[in-house]
Amino acid sequence: MELLKLILVGASGGLIVKVVEWLKEKLTERKDKKRVYDWLYERTKQYKGLTVGSPNDPRWISTIEISTGTNLTPERVRNICIIHKKIRPKMNKDLWSGESLEEKWGIREFID
Repeated sequence: MELLKLILVGASGGLIVKVVEWLKEKLTERKDKKRVYDWLYERTKQYKGLTVGSPNDPRWISTIEISTGTNLTPERVRNICIIHKKIRPKMNKDLWSGESLEEKWGIREFID
């Protein structure tokens, strides 16, 4: 009986640790998503009314520039932009003829 109590206490403790880690991860993700979106929005909001882009369309911002502006690593910025529903990557359909595809991101409401 004593052994069973120890096992249950240990399992409960392990579960609590996992839940706390998961919550911390989700809170950090939420904070970083807001940080990236707010920075990108402020950086590109003056171009919101553009209807047709150009090869140097200012609505598209590189991962490196976002990383520098938010003090997050490029890998973290990339991961956040991929999962954020209001941010989308520049794709082949957004390119002008002769323009090469670079890793850039934009606010969906400004681009779509």
